[in-house]
This record gives sequence, structure tokens and C-alpha cells, in this order.
Amino acid sequence: MTAPLRVGGLTIDVLTEIAHRYMPVSFLFDDLPEPDIARNMSWLGPRFIEPRVRTLGLAFQAYILRTGGLTILVDSCNGEGKHRPTAPWQHDLRATEFLSNLARLGLRCEDIDIVVCTHLHCDHVGWHTRLRGGRWEPTFPRARHLFGRREFDHFRMRYEREGAAAVNHGAFADSVLPVVEAGLAEFVDEDHRLLADDTGEIGLVPAPGHSLGHCCVRLRAAGTEAIVAGDALHHPIQLDLPDLPMRADHDSGLAIATRRSLLAHCADTGAWLCAGHIPDWSIAQVRRFEDRFRMG
Repeated sequence: MTAPLRVGGLTIDVLTEIAHRYMPVSFLFDDLPEPDIARNMSWLGPRFIEPRVRTLGLAFQAYILRTGGLTILVDSCNGEGKHRPTAPWQHDLRATEFLSNLARLGLRCEDIDIVVCTHLHCDHVGWHTRLRGGRWEPTFPRARHLFGRREFDHFRMRYEREGAAAVNHGAFADSVLPVVEAGLAEFVDEDHRLLADDTGEIGLVPAPGHSLGHCCVRLRAAGTEAIVAGDALHHPIQLDLPDLPMRADHDSGLAIATRRSLLAHCADTGAWLCAGHIPDWSIAQVRRFEDRFRMG
């Protein structure tokens, strides 16, 4: 389990659902030339690039932010028992360690005060609900769930027009709408501020490109900064290839600009980067390397 990061009076913990899994290159990228893979093998190693078949090592993780008075969950991974025939990596997942790892952090589902969504893709909202008595019910029954207003409206219109299965592999129907129906949703702008007091500051930062209303979550306290990146970054090979488009980006040009800006900011300011799809370096610092970047 990754050690917690303390940012002034704030604490950040990694909440792991799947600690490491190899996925085909095509899961992330339409094109990743062999010379680029070979060049990055030496610094990334076999955990990130499997040397024989060139699959890419990924994680599926969330983050717990704690202040003196609030416990905040950022994103909620894939979930369990979700019907995802068009997303085989998360179809009918069973026995992940998400809730047991939450308990290892000393928390119950009822202890979560706020759930923040960087965006509404299926692998970031799955644990918003779980199956109870044949119905999808909110997993975190006391929590306010912050959904980006613009992104929610976009997917709601698609849901009404195209049906449940067509929107985020069914996740909008079984992982988002039940939260709304339970009265636990709050619709916010992409620069919404969650907290600003003597403890520190937590707020959303627009990070467009991967989805229509994609955000990062920024924490600042005592001269230290950390950024929960959502899907602005998926794999550390993107530090060497920041202009490499991710296959599922809504607007690849905007996503590239966001990624470059985020990595440059972290490298130049010392801000910690929290990238939930990156195993081992899930809380790390970024440095410049020639005209590219490295972690650590």
C-alpha cells in the first residue's frame, strides 16, 4: 500500500481496486511505434512494459483526501458486478479489494462525506453504487456526490436519445443515475471549490480533453501542492511522449495541451502528481528530462 502524502493539514491516501494489470497497447493508444516502446523500456521496466508481448502495466485506483473535518473520495474505479459486455476489462468484476482496502484505511462507506468525480467514464464511477436486493444503490449513503454539470447534462441527453447501453458502457444508468435518484448528487462547475480554510484548499481545476468536462483535483496547504490527475495521464510512457493521443479522448488536441501543462506545472513547481492508473508511482513527483519528463 502506497504511503500517505501529507499536504499541510491534508492527507492523501491511494485507494486501490486493481493494483496492477497488463493491458494491450490498443486499450490506450491507436498507435505506439515499436521504437518508442523500446526507448522507454530501460527506465520503465517490466512492470510498465511487458518485455515479450509489449503489454502495458496499469492500475485502477481512487484517492482518499482527509482534512480535520472531511473525508473525500476522488473517483471510484470500476465497481463490481456491473454488466459491461462492451468493456470486457470491467465486465462482471468480482472480489476486488476496493472495500477491504477502504477498511484498511480505517474507513467505512458511511464515513465518506463527499465523492468527487473527475469525469463520468465507466472506470471512474463504478463503486458509486452496489447491488442491494436487486437494485443499484449508493455505496456511500451519506456522501454528497459532485458531478460536473456540463458533463452530466451531455451524458443525460445521450442517455435519453440513445439508451442506457450506449452511454459509458451502461455506467451512466447503473452508477450515476441511482445516485441522482437518491438525492445525493450536486452539480458543479469545473472550477468548483470544495474547501478553503486554515487547513488548506481543495478545488477542481478544468483539465479538458479526455472528456467533455474533465477536471483535476488540486490540494494546497503549507506551501505544498498535489494534483489528482484523473485521466489527464494514463501511463508513464506519456511522460516521454506527452503528445501521444489516448484512444478514448474526447478531444485529443485539448487532452495533449492539458497533459503538457500539467506535467510542466508539476515539474516546475514541485507539485505532487497523483495518477491513479499508474501503479507504484501513484503519488510521485515529476522532473524535466531534455524536452520530455520523468517521474521520481
